[in-house]
Amino acid sequence: MKQVTLKVAGMSCGHCVKAVEQALRDVPGAKVESVQVGRASVATDDNVPVGALIDAVADAGYEAEEE
Repeated sequence: MKQVTLKVAGMSCGHCVKAVEQALRDVPGAKVESVQVGRASVATDDNVPVGALIDAVADAGYEAEEE
């Protein structure tokens, strides 16, 4: 497994945190470790591309980039 930390823009409340957390949980091979306003930490299988995590966050309505 590998660790990925994402910087997430546009989050401002608990609802935002839950939306991002759920989006990341839906990515096969990803295990959400923590989501806070502005940041998400995820453990993934080695074959999960970071782009899949970023796309999931984007689908939830937020912008993300790897830290």
